[in-house]
Amino acid sequence: MKKTRHIKLFSHNDLDGFGAPVLFETLAPYLFKDVEFDLTTCSAGNLDRELAYWFKQPDLGRFTDVYIMDMTPDSEYSFQQLEQRFANHWLIFDHHESEEKLRQAYQTNCVMPLDESKNPSAVSLVYDWLTKRPGFEQIPTQKQAQVAELVELIRAYDTWDWQKDPLMTQEERTAADELNQLFWFYPLSKSKSFVESVFATGWENYRAQNELLISTLNGRRQRYLDKHLKNVETFELDGRSFGVVYASDYKSEIAHALLKRFDVDAALVIDSHSVSLRSNGQLDVAKFAAEYFGGGGHADSAGGRLEIEPLKVAEQAVIEVIKQQAKLNADVEKQNQSEKASLADQLDPQMAAKLAALFEDN
Repeated sequence: MKKTRHIKLFSHNDLDGFGAPVLFETLAPYLFKDVEFDLTTCSAGNLDRELAYWFKQPDLGRFTDVYIMDMTPDSEYSFQQLEQRFANHWLIFDHHESEEKLRQAYQTNCVMPLDESKNPSAVSLVYDWLTKRPGFEQIPTQKQAQVAELVELIRAYDTWDWQKDPLMTQEERTAADELNQLFWFYPLSKSKSFVESVFATGWENYRAQNELLISTLNGRRQRYLDKHLKNVETFELDGRSFGVVYASDYKSEIAHALLKRFDVDAALVIDSHSVSLRSNGQLDVAKFAAEYFGGGGHADSAGGRLEIEPLKVAEQAVIEVIKQQAKLNADVEKQNQSEKASLADQLDPQMAAKLAALFEDN
């Protein structure tokens, strides 16, 4: 009986981030028959923390390989630990330009796209690598086609080629958009099971089964965009124009609609703890995100963390307004009382008595 290998997977928690590890698991019956995968997903900026925690686990020795997808460690310590503990048995499937320099020192462990003319994503890098593994040609043709279609839809949306690539058909654009909408409809706890379901059935079948839901989501999104784009604030910095809006959903869609409607160089969509940035090509938002928000990404699509919590700032602002109004009300009341007392002092006792009697009669 063959001994089971264990491979550790780390990945981002967006559609591309879940698509990459699910692709491994989907093709495991063909390419990894004696492997068990163990997945940890995390948000941007938290990979080094997750790695540091995992390196201390007592069962670390059971893992033979480590695959990191849609993210790159920021700490040299993480790279050193990977080298020391796993030698040549670790790989990074990442495509973000902001971490490209970090990966250059470990190029042999970083997977590159087969077609350099096409913008890669994590899931497309994994797919490229898997197509070169022994046994890939034994995967049924229909399954290969279903997987390849989903890989392309995820890649197109993640790189925003579904909007920028003039060679993409309208059908492909719509499919990429609808798949991403469905992904974000489900809570994070259901994200992996959703992606697994789509890979198991193929996009065409899954879409047919969920046509009503997709139509409903399209309508909800349009109402959401129309409402939030009414609250955009614009400003200029170093000769560049920016638009800022608060939104917790549909960040990419709002950002790109903002760029078109307000004719700014960059759009910033903020929520309670993060900022998503999109550019019209005039500003490298990956560098901007790194400088101002400790983030990174692509030249025209990036993200970062906010040091403030906008909702708390807004709540505190409301509290301050209430306190200021209360103080103003108290000052006015005090002034009114003072004026009444001053008037009473100016009247002789006989006139004051007559006025008091008059008001009592009324």
